[in-house]
Amino acid sequence: MTKEQKYRENKITENLWSMSSDFSKLSLMWQYTSEVEKKEENYINQETALEENFIYKAKTVYRLITTYLETLKLNEYLNDFKKEFATLFTDSPETLLESDLCEETGEEYNKIVSKIWLFLAPFEFSEKSYIDKLLKQTGVKYLEHILRNTQVIINKTGLTLKSEPQIYKAVKFVVESVFPSSLKPTSGFFKSFKNYTPDILIPEIHTAVEYKYADTEEKLKSQVDQVIADTKGYTGDTNYEIFYAVFYVTENFWGIDKFETVWKEMQFPKNWKGIYVIGKK
Repeated sequence: MTKEQKYRENKITENLWSMSSDFSKLSLMWQYTSEVEKKEENYINQETALEENFIYKAKTVYRLITTYLETLKLNEYLNDFKKEFATLFTDSPETLLESDLCEETGEEYNKIVSKIWLFLAPFEFSEKSYIDKLLKQTGVKYLEHILRNTQVIINKTGLTLKSEPQIYKAVKFVVESVFPSSLKPTSGFFKSFKNYTPDILIPEIHTAVEYKYADTEEKLKSQVDQVIADTKGYTGDTNYEIFYAVFYVTENFWGIDKFETVWKEMQFPKNWKGIYVIGKK
């Protein structure tokens, strides 16, 4: 394989995953934005930008794949691809952004991205398990969007926060509506001296979430130390591969930049991700 072919493979993969990311953001906006907010200029601009990015990347992927197949001299496969996907240049945005639901998980995915991946299945770089991987990645992005909007969820509940459980229970209600497997999850984070139980478990995307509440800077520092201990406790169950630690602070004690610096300095495992949410008491 030449460097040029490898470059095209990487760019095809990169653009397809980026399209999935754009679609995931759009899908969340469509589902969780009120009709009143959808009429606001900020929403319209954001939606338009994401749709235009998606369409641009779709056309870029088409050109990359046709060139890739030409260099491999796969003329029949190239002709089939052109017949199947030539309308990427003429289809309306509504057609390109059509979605479908996975029967097993109930998650939404983009039809055109799925069709392209399936067409590329014979090639090693496409990873034949595309559907599972796509749905998992899309699901994780859904979840992260929910976690980052913890304060929005809290605002809508009208809760006066007094404890950590109040936070994750409010968020868990939303998570359960998106990920059915989180309703009755099981885990095996058992140690000889303690049974570790994450606040939220989503088996279908192999993800666990731990919430931390801090109303002082000292408590925030303590909670970071606690998560370090959690990273050692949350091991041994191969059903969970991705972990989120969401720090809900009542005041902006550090700022996001400092939080991310601390997170890096503490050298958390790569499969752990910290989220800093500025809320209120």
